[in-house]
Amino acid sequence: MANDVNGDLCVWISTTVNDGTAVQAVLRKEFGDWRLKQTPELVEWSKRMVQESSLGWKRGEVLTKEQVGDIWHFDAHPEYAPPPFISGGGYPLVSEPAKAVLEQFDLGETVFHSLTMMDPGETRLSTPEPYYLLNVGNKRAMGNYEALGPEGDIRAPLNCRGGGIRYLPVIGKEDQLVVIPEALNGPDIWLDPKVPSLLFLSDRLVAGLKAAGMEKGWALVRCAVGTL
Repeated sequence: MANDVNGDLCVWISTTVNDGTAVQAVLRKEFGDWRLKQTPELVEWSKRMVQESSLGWKRGEVLTKEQVGDIWHFDAHPEYAPPPFISGGGYPLVSEPAKAVLEQFDLGETVFHSLTMMDPGETRLSTPEPYYLLNVGNKRAMGNYEALGPEGDIRAPLNCRGGGIRYLPVIGKEDQLVVIPEALNGPDIWLDPKVPSLLFLSDRLVAGLKAAGMEKGWALVRCAVGTL
């Protein structure tokens, strides 16, 4: 197998969503006791919206307000300052200052969905500033899928689930991935639907986040550019 890696070029991968241990206690209200007080029809509707939003985000689709929801629960007090980037229920959420930094770069088809963060009882706001669900609609192939596999082996065979091939990034080994050079062409943040739990960021975007002190929470790892 050819191995042509350019050490001067790199992209960055946010691994937070890929790591289940990094998920904060942040969930949309439909996952709480909300459903216990609703009609069966409304419960079925909310379950469908939740499912559609999960699949849509991983495919790089722009979600609707219905799919995102309006109130999310975060069991924290306003004096607690969460990091600029948190993973809530498998979604990336960014703070207002982090959003301002991101908007200085080419975001392409990226949408920030405003969320109201409240305690589980919905009696008070739980963050001192707004948070946004980061909905990245830019899709580019990472390529080099030989480097992906099930848990435990970065070179393991591809895992087949549900009748189709699903490429699985191995937690803790994302820095061993290699991105094809063509993936650098386009907006500064993107995803590959075949690798649904990773966000790819350009080197200049990461430099901007670090300069502004907004890199905390992203769990960034440097990724080489080249071909395997």
